[in-house]
Amino acid sequence: MSRRADHRTWCAEGTDAPVVTDLDARAQQLVSLSAYSSAAVCLAYATVGFLFGGPVEAAAATFISCLVLALVPMLGRFGSLVAGIGFLVVGTAVLSTLCVQLGTDTGLLFYFFVLAAATPMVVGITRIRLSAGTVVICTAAVPILYFTVPGDTGRAPDWLMVGSFVANCVAASVLAVSIVGYGLYQMRRAEAALEDAYDRSEALLGNILPRTVAQRLKEPAHEEIADGYDDASILFADIAGFTAMSSHTPPAEVVRFLDHLYTDLDALAEKYRLEKIKTIGDSYMVVGGVPDPRSDHLRDLARFALDMFEVAGNVPGADGAALGLRVGIATGPVVAGVVGSKKFFYDVWGDAVNLASRMESTGVVGRIQVTTDVRDRLAGEFAFRERGPIAVKGKGEQLTWFLEGAATATAPG
Repeated sequence: MSRRADHRTWCAEGTDAPVVTDLDARAQQLVSLSAYSSAAVCLAYATVGFLFGGPVEAAAATFISCLVLALVPMLGRFGSLVAGIGFLVVGTAVLSTLCVQLGTDTGLLFYFFVLAAATPMVVGITRIRLSAGTVVICTAAVPILYFTVPGDTGRAPDWLMVGSFVANCVAASVLAVSIVGYGLYQMRRAEAALEDAYDRSEALLGNILPRTVAQRLKEPAHEEIADGYDDASILFADIAGFTAMSSHTPPAEVVRFLDHLYTDLDALAEKYRLEKIKTIGDSYMVVGGVPDPRSDHLRDLARFALDMFEVAGNVPGADGAALGLRVGIATGPVVAGVVGSKKFFYDVWGDAVNLASRMESTGVVGRIQVTTDVRDRLAGEFAFRERGPIAVKGKGEQLTWFLEGAATATAPG
């Protein structure tokens, strides 16, 4: 469904397996690239030495170096840093040995600069002391070997020395470009993964909270988010027969049904610029005029309520049977805000909220029950039918109405 971001940490809980971060994983990949590339270069030199009369000792040492370098990536199983240090140690030892055997005119000293450039990416930029120490060693090895080892020890023929110098210039350049380029490529991938994760977290936050509230919450010095609204409209809807249906329907089918229905209702709420507050099981709550006050919120909420039945009619129940809705609407002042620190959510409270909930719970399946205030405010635009007084918990007798449709529509008999 959603793409996985590369910056997360993998952990084998309950085992002794080491924790490997993606940063360490990328470093190990770079070590593997460097080690295998270096092994290929060593194999080429060993082959030339054996076939064309090069010094046997140097050819043998180069071949052994090829085998050792090829095994270096396997050290990664012992820790994220072991393979990187192993590559640097083996590389330094191989270069020093070959320089002593053949001389510094072979161009082998160039590889020390390649090792120095690769060090921060191999051992990690967070290990500053280790990186700095390794860079110093690689850099210092160049003048030390240059002034203590002859340029040509005489063990290799002149053609091999000249050819080695040219080949090493090219190979060192290719290795440097490959290692640094691969490191930059991995950095770009990491940046892209972070951007992707940020975009998804922004989208998720936008789904949890209203856009304006989310912006306030992201401010570094945001205060407690709690706002009062003098005029808001609230709707509660409940799926009639849901409990009975869910008791004999597979859980996956129930969830699939709710997902389908709520997805369509969410799209409808967005169409009318309403804010879905929450769903509790088969109960659906929407408000108008919150968090962005506007004068036509109650009218749009009424239209939303009427369209809900069409949406619900297009979504058959999980057991195939049609399910009806019971809807209640009230209007009045409310308080809205964000509560919680980790599993936070946006909610509204107030007498109007409780009254809307009572309108739904005392309503009739397939009808929209509203308070007298709602009827009075929408009387010129919508058709209503008086239900009569009903007992509302905490409110006593309340005169309620059924919202039938637009004022020009003919109310059902």
